[in-house]
Amino acid sequence: MKGLCFLLLCFAFSGAWAQDNTISNYVDQAGKAKQLNGGILVAENGRVITNQAFGYADFEKGIPNILGTRFNLCSISKLFTSTAVLQLRDRGKLSLRDHLDKFFPDFPYPELTVWNLLTHTSGLPDLELYENLVRQYPDTVVTNKNIIPELKKFKPGLHGRPGDDCRYSNVNYSLLAMVVEKVSGLSFSDYLEKYIFLPAGMKDTYLRVYPSKRWQQDSRVAQMHTLPHPFYDSTYRYADSSSKYDYIRYCNFNCSGTVGESNIYATTADLAAFDRAFFSGKLLKPATMEEAFTPVKLNNGSTYHQPMDYMQGEGKMAFGLGWDIFEQPGFSKAVGHAGFFYGNNAFYYHVLDKKQFITGYDNTAGSEFGRIITSALYLLNGKAPMPVRDRHSLAFVYGSTLVKSGPDAAAVAFNRAKGDTVHYYLDENEFNHLGGNLLYRSDFAGHQQLALEVFKLNTFLFPNSFNTYDSYGQGLREIGRRKEAILMYQKSIALNPGNEDGKQALKELMDGK
Repeated sequence: MKGLCFLLLCFAFSGAWAQDNTISNYVDQAGKAKQLNGGILVAENGRVITNQAFGYADFEKGIPNILGTRFNLCSISKLFTSTAVLQLRDRGKLSLRDHLDKFFPDFPYPELTVWNLLTHTSGLPDLELYENLVRQYPDTVVTNKNIIPELKKFKPGLHGRPGDDCRYSNVNYSLLAMVVEKVSGLSFSDYLEKYIFLPAGMKDTYLRVYPSKRWQQDSRVAQMHTLPHPFYDSTYRYADSSSKYDYIRYCNFNCSGTVGESNIYATTADLAAFDRAFFSGKLLKPATMEEAFTPVKLNNGSTYHQPMDYMQGEGKMAFGLGWDIFEQPGFSKAVGHAGFFYGNNAFYYHVLDKKQFITGYDNTAGSEFGRIITSALYLLNGKAPMPVRDRHSLAFVYGSTLVKSGPDAAAVAFNRAKGDTVHYYLDENEFNHLGGNLLYRSDFAGHQQLALEVFKLNTFLFPNSFNTYDSYGQGLREIGRRKEAILMYQKSIALNPGNEDGKQALKELMDGK
């Protein structure tokens, strides 16, 4: 009998080792193929299967990503804010049905409750709340102190009646951080440290609090990077390094001082520590956890669903109390949260009944991140992963040659590569983005003409796509070629009579605008 038990133990160990090795090898393959610039940790039943890091935390300084690299959790931070609020509720310090004017007497929407904020059913605006402030003071860094004054001035008001719909808003969670401070008497940073980070054993985690420069001076932080011209430029730059790209600067610079919705820095190992502490019941009561993982019901009794963040394949996602709830055919119920800044992807995913945990980041916001995360889940559950794609974009082949050597050389390079489908792939949207990048985000001589070359080529490559003609029309209109623009918009609308933006553009062109 002892021999049989030993044999069964060996088989179990062998199976676990094979699974560990397969997952590690897959992640390693993705990293070496430069499909991941960041880190991934995979665990099951509290046991880490693999924890790996690849690429650079700072390209300019040549600092590599390592296992101890801290990264901005972005919106994963909302899980910690939710936990803080629910802890205070469990201790009788507040109710989820408390109205916001209980904590802030001058709050302009007294009908809103803590529950509305937690569930994204408040109808509050998202980052557009700060647009007028940033327009007036371009170098301002928004903090939580700006929120209520800006809400008082926000003319559009709420997006509908609270509870009628789910509308994701970062402002909800910044306000919740303010509620935590008001109720606990602690700064949000101190509360997280005392009641979440320390109990969970998160020794490498902190909240970025403006105007502290701690994160800038931290040599273990993964800086967020972008390619300013992703389809003809291969040099990564800091995501907030240039004020030219307004949408990058706005999200990464102007809104870098708010807390509650983002700006917690942690390692993958510390997120695993949080996961163990949270799901072992150290931070919340079991009944509260179950409540947090229950999909939100709207006023009409329906459940709001949206496409899944990062996870590939069939499935849908609902909101809970701070947690995203994943429903995927063939897989058990999972909860978690995605994070995104320009220049950074982040993800937290926990399968409830199997105690499987996956987390990771890519500080270049790489396009393969979702496929790699999804494949880790597949491998954990005995399914084949998505192949690691070591193929190159024809949009980059064409775009980089176009900018360096002109249209004729670009056509030769494109035609040479397009038949090699093993190493190159064609994507309509990438060509569209290349054209838009050249048209709006470039400033060298002749960039607009090169943009038109891209848009024109895209209409030949995808002649049945209304969007290619729409984009070409937009480019032609931009440089004053009105008659040709009209023809392109007409073609676009013929292919898609529901193209309302195209109809509006065509009307304006026909009216001589």
